[in-house]
Amino acid sequence: MYLTVEKALKLPALNQVEVIGGKQGLARVINSVSIMDHPDISWIKRGELLLTTGYVFKDDLDAQINLVRELSKRGSAGLAIKIKRFLSTIPPGMVEEANKCNLPLLEIPYETPLSDLLFSFTHELVNKEKVKNNEKASIEIFHSLLKGESRSSSFIPKLREFGFNPERPYILLLINETKEAGDSFLPIGRTLEKLNHSEIVDFKYWNIDLDGQLIILQGKGMVTDEHLLLQAERIAVLLEGLLTEDNPSTSLSMGISKVKKGIYNMKEGFIEAKKAIQLGSRVNPTNINDYASIEVEDLINQIPKDAISQYVLSMIQPLIVYDRENEGELLKTLETYLSSRGRIEDAARALFVHRNTVKFRLSKIEELLRIDLKSRDLAFKLQFSIKAAKLLLDD
Repeated sequence: MYLTVEKALKLPALNQVEVIGGKQGLARVINSVSIMDHPDISWIKRGELLLTTGYVFKDDLDAQINLVRELSKRGSAGLAIKIKRFLSTIPPGMVEEANKCNLPLLEIPYETPLSDLLFSFTHELVNKEKVKNNEKASIEIFHSLLKGESRSSSFIPKLREFGFNPERPYILLLINETKEAGDSFLPIGRTLEKLNHSEIVDFKYWNIDLDGQLIILQGKGMVTDEHLLLQAERIAVLLEGLLTEDNPSTSLSMGISKVKKGIYNMKEGFIEAKKAIQLGSRVNPTNINDYASIEVEDLINQIPKDAISQYVLSMIQPLIVYDRENEGELLKTLETYLSSRGRIEDAARALFVHRNTVKFRLSKIEELLRIDLKSRDLAFKLQFSIKAAKLLLDD
C-alpha cells in the first residue's frame, strides 16, 4: 500500500494544505520528504516531496517555473510552498507550469511549521514501510502454502498477525490477462482500493502475484460458503469492469476456486482457480468461471480421450451430425431443456423461441436418439455426454 499525495492530504496535520495546481498528479507516490533550503535540486530522488518557504526562488520567475519543470522530470511527488513568509501567494507561472506537468503544487498556511509537516510525513511513511514489510512476509508464507512447499505449524501464528484466520473459510480468485501488443501490468491492488468500501466491508483480501494476479478472500466474521462465493463473483465482475475500462486492449480471464477450509488446502484451491480459467474458457462464453461450475468437465478431462469419445458417440452422435448438416440447434435445445429440469416454458424463454418450437425439437431429438426424454435415468447421461462433447469439439 503506497502513500500518494492524495492520501497524504487526508492526514490530520495536512487538513489546511491546499492543492493549487497539478491536480491530475495527485496519484503520485511519496517515497520521501525533504525541506528545500538550497537552489540545487540535483539530489532530488524519484518520489520525493519537497517542502519549502520559497526563499531560494522568491525573486526569480524563471527559477520558479524551471523548478516545477525539473521536479516533474525527476519524478518528484510534488512541491509544497509555505506562503506569507517570502511569497504572499504562489506565483501564477508556477501554477500554470504545475498544471502542464501534472505536478502537485501545494500551498502550506503560514501558521503551519514545516517541521510539523515533515514529522507527519515521516511518521506516515514509516508506518507504510512497516505495512509493506508485513505484506512481503505474508506473501512469502502464502507463496509457500499455494505451492504446497511446507506444512509448518509456525505459519498459523504468523498468518494471524497478517489478519488471516486459519479457522475460517476462504476462496481464491485468479486473474490472468492477454494483451494485444506488449506486456502489461494489472494494477489489481490499486483497483481494489477503488471499490466502494461497502463492497468489501465484511471481507479481508490479500493480493499476490503468482501465475497471474491472485486474490485470497476471507470473511471477517461467520460468513457462509455461499456468501463467500457470491462475494468473489461480485468482486470479479467489478474488477473486470474497472480494469478493462482503464486498459481497453487487455482481455481478462478469471477463475474462482471452491470455498476452502484449512490452510493446507490452499494449493488445492489454487489449482482449482487455474483449472476454472483453463477449462472455463472452453465450455462457457464468459471471462469469469468458478471451479464448481466446471468440476464435471474437469473429471471428464481426466478420462482417456478414446473412452470418452466412444461414450459420446454412442449417446448423442446423431444430434451432432444433424446439427452439422442442417445448421440446427438440437444439441443446444437438449442442453437447455435438461438444465431447465424438463420445463418446456423455461427452456423456450432461455432459447428465445416459442414453446412449440421447443416441443418440435424435443420430438426430433427423441426420434434421432430413439429415447424417451421422460425417462429419469437418461438426464445425467445426456448432460454428461453434452459436456464431454464440448470438450472434444474444442480439441
